[in-house]
Amino acid sequence: MAEKRTSIPSDLAQELVKIIRLLAMSGKKNFKKYLYDPFIYAGWEKEKSHSALAASKMIDKIQEDSNNPSYLHTIPHQCKRLISQAIIESLSALGDSCIFFLERIQETGSVAVSPEALEFIAVLEKPLKEFEKVTSSNNEKLFEDSIKNFSKEELKSAFEPVKLDGTRQKVYLDTEVHTLYQQILSAAKVNNLVRCKKLLSRYIINYSDSETYSEQEVENLLDALGKREVGFKETLRDSLAIELYFSITKGILEGNAKKAIQGIRKYAHIFEGDPNTKYYYEIDSLERKLYGIIQAKDLMKELRKGV
Repeated sequence: MAEKRTSIPSDLAQELVKIIRLLAMSGKKNFKKYLYDPFIYAGWEKEKSHSALAASKMIDKIQEDSNNPSYLHTIPHQCKRLISQAIIESLSALGDSCIFFLERIQETGSVAVSPEALEFIAVLEKPLKEFEKVTSSNNEKLFEDSIKNFSKEELKSAFEPVKLDGTRQKVYLDTEVHTLYQQILSAAKVNNLVRCKKLLSRYIINYSDSETYSEQEVENLLDALGKREVGFKETLRDSLAIELYFSITKGILEGNAKKAIQGIRKYAHIFEGDPNTKYYYEIDSLERKLYGIIQAKDLMKELRKGV
């Protein structure tokens, strides 16, 4: 028998946010099947809010209350009422409201352990994971078909490192990297570990393969943050894997194979073939298809020269 869940893991909430965003790209029929219908079957429309506020206004109010410690205990119940209100408004309102609730779960421990959050995830998780599984299977075929049609020049372009066009661009990039890193340090100083994780994810994904990346400084920072929160480094790795996987998936669904290829390469660079990483097997399968087609087009030697 599965152990009863008492808290919602941050990485699960993050994954579900990403799946909802992909679901929104897949059309109204899927959105209704995998998001709207589960709440109807679970009876959440019966919990209709008596508030005169629209879902968007409720989000603003909950956000405001989230910043006041005196109201934190009310957030889970307000979020449940928000979902019930959104159900009767529109699919768009429902999607936005679900994402909002999931973000509160990620940011606030008391929300993550609340009965409302546990009930919310119990409704959402299974259908969204089912949609993710279907999407993953379709993605492999979409990706393979897309890169099969790539010309040699297009494949080379996807593998080219980012080239800075002159001093101005390099200065801009250096400034951007420095600014982002300072934001990470500022968040660390005030112990805002949720913001730290988000900023570090962005920093590592965007710049870990660039000359301006400070690998040792990042490692030092991770060690320090790991002392404040047990498992911080592992949580960050999960977050990175989730971000990259869904970026790759989004690229495939948008027909942007170049974006998907770049995401696959970033994933490989960051995780170095660790099979214990989230989504390792899904991305490994895509990578195998990619390199199979590269070999079939006899491009391996040329691509290695450019990397």
